[in-house]
Amino acid sequence: MNNETIEKMKTYEIKIDEFQRQEIIDLGKQKIIKNQLCKYSLFDLFRSSIRFTRLHTWLIQFALLILTTFLITKVINDEPFIFIVQSLTVTVIFSVIFFIDELFRSFTSGMWELEQTLKYDLRQHTVIKLLIFGLADLLLITCLAFICQGVMAISFWKIILYLLVPFNLTCIVLFSLFTIWRNTLSSAVLWISSGLVLMCVMFLANFFNIYEFEMKYWGAGYIFSIILLIFIVMNMLKVKKWEAFC
Repeated sequence: MNNETIEKMKTYEIKIDEFQRQEIIDLGKQKIIKNQLCKYSLFDLFRSSIRFTRLHTWLIQFALLILTTFLITKVINDEPFIFIVQSLTVTVIFSVIFFIDELFRSFTSGMWELEQTLKYDLRQHTVIKLLIFGLADLLLITCLAFICQGVMAISFWKIILYLLVPFNLTCIVLFSLFTIWRNTLSSAVLWISSGLVLMCVMFLANFFNIYEFEMKYWGAGYIFSIILLIFIVMNMLKVKKWEAFC
């Protein structure tokens, strides 16, 4: 290759079609995203979230079910109806508290910054955890309702409403408090506020004799509380940058 050829090569310009260039880049990005979605799916995130939930959280839920079953079948089955339902309500609220402790562990343990760098961001992790813990609590409530139906010969759906309404209200109050106190969120704040919520629920249940209300009011309370709970959760998840949540 002589000097003249080298000089011609240096001065030669290649005409680039910018439209085709951008099209190739876009196709490459789509291919990469498709390969990543095939490699890691939301179902994988669901399974890993269950696996990485602390074992003692699941053991506590199982212990609550076993202990409550034993109490209402062997110990307090002769107690008044209201006392039994209140015992079940306390169990459900404790279940909510332990699950919320697990849900917000990223913030209380200072791990949220690390989780923000993962493939699925903190918002996606929280959504999956909400789904898992919500299904677990629904299973717990269903089991308790079936057991009570056999012990007290009361309508299954009546027990379900008696437990779901306090469950929803507890979630509403705790989610609201943690949103307000997000900058100072800690395990101590969680447990103190949860204890206050539990005491308030028990006080209101006794003061207003809520179990004497007609079932239509319980049904309306459930519909209202579930709509409000969904609204709060959706607002919480709509935060664009979860660094601001912390």
